[in-house]
Amino acid sequence: MATFRIRGNSWQATVKRKGHARQIKSFTTKATAKAWANKIERSMYDGSFVDIRDTRSTSPLMVDILDAYLDSYKRLDKAVATPKLSAINGLKSYFVGVSIHDLVRDDVIAFATMRRKTVNASTLQKQLTYLQAAVRRTSVKFIGREVERALTELSAEKIMGGSKDRERRLQKDIPAYKDRPAVMGEYKRIQAAAKGHKWIMLAVDLALATGMRMGEIHSLRFANGVPLTSHTVPFGLGYIDLDRSLIGIWRKNIKEERGKKFRIIPLWKSARDVLLRGQDYFSKGDRLFKCRNAGSIGDKFAKVRQSAGIVGLTFHDLRHEATSRMFEKPEKGGRGMSAEQVIIVTGHASLEELQTYVNLHAEDLLSSEDMPY
Repeated sequence: MATFRIRGNSWQATVKRKGHARQIKSFTTKATAKAWANKIERSMYDGSFVDIRDTRSTSPLMVDILDAYLDSYKRLDKAVATPKLSAINGLKSYFVGVSIHDLVRDDVIAFATMRRKTVNASTLQKQLTYLQAAVRRTSVKFIGREVERALTELSAEKIMGGSKDRERRLQKDIPAYKDRPAVMGEYKRIQAAAKGHKWIMLAVDLALATGMRMGEIHSLRFANGVPLTSHTVPFGLGYIDLDRSLIGIWRKNIKEERGKKFRIIPLWKSARDVLLRGQDYFSKGDRLFKCRNAGSIGDKFAKVRQSAGIVGLTFHDLRHEATSRMFEKPEKGGRGMSAEQVIIVTGHASLEELQTYVNLHAEDLLSSEDMPY
């Protein structure tokens, strides 16, 4: 039988059953305390209960389980992509101090609820899939299948799910929000909301000027004389050569053995101006963005976007915007490039993949001859 009581700022759960030592544990919420108690009671009923009170202090933490998962890639000499590493580091930060023996379904659901405030369903699914893989791969014996149960529930409730084709671009005009004028487009709204967060606008402007992914932008360094070759640019990083106006970068490519292919892309004046404008911020060391994880860029963007009153726009949508602009006519603010030229810049593996990132505005395809006036 389980009982619950408040002790200070926490809920204490106590489980008693004949033939077993009393089990006591404290939690921050009553729901989590009940979930733990239910798990312990089920294991006592079915005979799978293992009393780990005496070993809890030395039992593996979730941080250890996730680190072991990363180490399994190192043993196979396989690199971990920056977005994946960022997602796993985010899991480690959230579950710090939590033992695998204490992890319950409500812990995972609480994490998912928190993450869905800043990421979409497909991003959350990828991150939780890494958590599931780490738990499945561990050799540590533990009670229950808490992660699997949580993922089943989250999937059924559509809180997480597979990715969908995106067609979202920056809107030129959106309705008035509070004291912001209606004529202000989404870019200017983001710019206004980002005051005091200069580095996030540098990331936004680089994404719009180059079409690079969030992880690629986070990986950027100044070359400082290092040649831009696959042998000199460390795997997973991107080096900027200001003198030659080029960027050498490892980009996602599932056809390659290590999942990335080295590319050289042009450093257009628009992107160069962004770097020069942010030189005070970038002046300390060769690394551009000081945030630890690439995911921090997306999280900060989500907060700024929310402050700007913008709905449904993700940082990755800026890649759609940049790619579409490359195709648009110069008189419409684009570059008028061909598909063969664009694919060199964006790094897409095929023209079919590139097509999913092209979202042209119908009105921009009209010429002056098409207008009725």
